[in-house]
Amino acid sequence: MPLVKVIRHGQITLPKGIRDALGIKEGDLLEVKLGKAEMTIKAKAVVDREQAKDKFFQMVDEMRASMKDEDPEVIEREIEEAIRAVRKSKSKTTKQK
Repeated sequence: MPLVKVIRHGQITLPKGIRDALGIKEGDLLEVKLGKAEMTIKAKAVVDREQAKDKFFQMVDEMRASMKDEDPEVIEREIEEAIRAVRKSKSKTTKQK
């Protein structure tokens, strides 16, 4: 396990091998959590809300197109179930933190 040195202003440099293994690039955001005698650092992705919303509606349109011969109520029910599943998994992730 490589050692890192704290320099002025509390900065550290993550070794290249670790950055490469985690896909961390300059400007990326990292989440730092403090434990009893340790800290953990996780790479975080920032999602643009408008871009995510556009992608979501694109996926809904694709789902509707692929199910065009289905009853519209069945399509809406499938979409609602998918949304609930995402919210449920997001809720579990939030509770684990």
